Amino acid sequence: MKPVLQSLLLADKIYEDKATGKKVVAGIFNRLLLIPGLKVQRTKDDVGNESVCVPGGMQPGSPSAYFSITDFQGAAPFLLRYVDLSDSKILLQTGLQISCTNPLETIEVVLPMPVLPTPHKGVYALELLCEDEPIGSVRIVVDEAEAGVQP
Repeated sequence: MKPVLQSLLLADKIYEDKATGKKVVAGIFNRLLLIPGLKVQRTKDDVGNESVCVPGGMQPGSPSAYFSITDFQGAAPFLLRYVDLSDSKILLQTGLQISCTNPLETIEVVLPMPVLPTPHKGVYALELLCEDEPIGSVRIVVDEAEAGVQP
């Protein structure tokens, strides 16, 4: 049976209260701004991970993804991917195996993400799949910032 997705969020930070186990989600977003004329330096490390350095020593933050599922029993492969919707190109993806013995339980997952690639203005999606079948997504709109506007 396909799990029920209760929530899928992209946020600046996700904390866990150690005493209660509650998740604290801060800075939920679905829009990013490109700054026209901003020159960034892209580098790759030894294993091919790309990083972006903004002039002045500022580095954009890495978001986290949060999702919760229920009505799920057994074990199954899940895939979280970030897709450019203009050409369906997968820009980032990670797989994970989730197991659950009680279908009434809610399973919460927090995944740290790298800086999201935004090669151009447009619409992107963070998609969650279970056994290669989509169960939900969040759209991320990338716009250009107007002159003089701070992101």
